[in-house]
Amino acid sequence: MKTFTVVFQVSISLALQSIAGGVTSAEQGLEPTLQTHTGPWYEPGVPETTSLWQPGDPGKPLHLKGLVLSTRGTPIGGALVELWHTDSDGNYPPLRAALRTEVNGQFAIRTLLPGHHMGYRARHIHFVVTHPDHQPLVTRIYFMGDPNMDEALFPELAILLEEGSIDGETRLFGNVGFVLLPY
Repeated sequence: MKTFTVVFQVSISLALQSIAGGVTSAEQGLEPTLQTHTGPWYEPGVPETTSLWQPGDPGKPLHLKGLVLSTRGTPIGGALVELWHTDSDGNYPPLRAALRTEVNGQFAIRTLLPGHHMGYRARHIHFVVTHPDHQPLVTRIYFMGDPNMDEALFPELAILLEEGSIDGETRLFGNVGFVLLPY
């Protein structure tokens, strides 16, 4: 597992550079993450959990680690991260979860790789990230290399997945970074 810890530490910087647009200047700080829309399946008040996948569940396991920062680059602890996506066959109603960031702004969740909704839409996960001192963020992530994704549309929202093995089972690992605007 140490390999993935190192990958996370290196990749989270890359995730922030690609998703958040990187540092623009010392005065401006980080660019906020691109806003999208919730779509029809958002449902507030979902119970908090860090796992939507258990051994034996269908689909390819996906372990996501994330970091929530302010535009000043400071970690946002206690942010509520809500997410939802299709099952592995691309069907809704979605799998849903909510979780809180740690004091250092980090979060982690075990889920599964979403399927292609309606057979042709790019795999994606929706997010709503909120904190009392920051403007709400509604966004989503896509996966680099997905044949159904037009990477020219939202290149800053595409993340790289790496394959690894835990206890002899193949899993996917990904890192995501979100930057929130203060009020």
